[in-house]
Amino acid sequence: MAMVQLLPLLLSALLIAASHQAALAFTSSHVSSTRSVQLRSSTISSSYARPASRKSWTARERDAILGRDGEYFKLDRMRGKIEFGSSNRIKTALDGSDEASVRRWLADDEQIAMSIWDPKLIKVVEPKVYRLKLMTLMFVTIQLAPQVDVRMWTDDRGYFNLESVAFDPNIQLLPGIGVSANSLGITIDVVGELMPSTDGRGVDGKIGFVTSGELPPPMRLLPEEVLKASLSTINRTIANFAITSFQDGARAKFRVFLASERTRAS
Repeated sequence: MAMVQLLPLLLSALLIAASHQAALAFTSSHVSSTRSVQLRSSTISSSYARPASRKSWTARERDAILGRDGEYFKLDRMRGKIEFGSSNRIKTALDGSDEASVRRWLADDEQIAMSIWDPKLIKVVEPKVYRLKLMTLMFVTIQLAPQVDVRMWTDDRGYFNLESVAFDPNIQLLPGIGVSANSLGITIDVVGELMPSTDGRGVDGKIGFVTSGELPPPMRLLPEEVLKASLSTINRTIANFAITSFQDGARAKFRVFLASERTRAS
């Protein structure tokens, strides 16, 4: 967590669509934290219920995502199942750091959590759980403005960890596609970890996300390379946003952290 929106994660992530067209289109824009996303008046809005229970992760599930490099795509055309995502390394130099100062910084999980995402798009929902909003995504006849609840904590090794525990794809359907939002069966998983770099001059880690769902029959007819190319664009958009958000936020927050330490010492 991405992360994590890491993150999520960042990320992550976030759509499977149905259409009577074979053409694919993709646009993205940032979600404003001060207003809800609205479709044009000619559209149909359908929201996805947040899971009643929060997800628990096993070490094997974490390792499966963090063990990948780059983009991930899996299609079961007969069953209509699809998975896609991305796992990326996050390596960031921090000015004025050494291993000891990085470890002290990573020990404050709340401070790190607020460093990894655009501050307008993150909020605390309960202790150590943060809600990350992603950019708005448009894929054929579906618009999504996903948000993911991510648990973030520092473990006994001094590693900062993140795991998604709940999500809301926030799906809004355009007219005439003949499917419901619930029938898409979308799930969003985000996992990540962060640690001092080997030279002590920054942080090193990884964030990965996976989105899965069910392709309705019209979409199953599209060539795999067409689906893969469109989802690859989404993967890169989310991954680049998550990595850039963390790198910019981490550098700025670490400078503030060092300054506060110097102030307390004086």
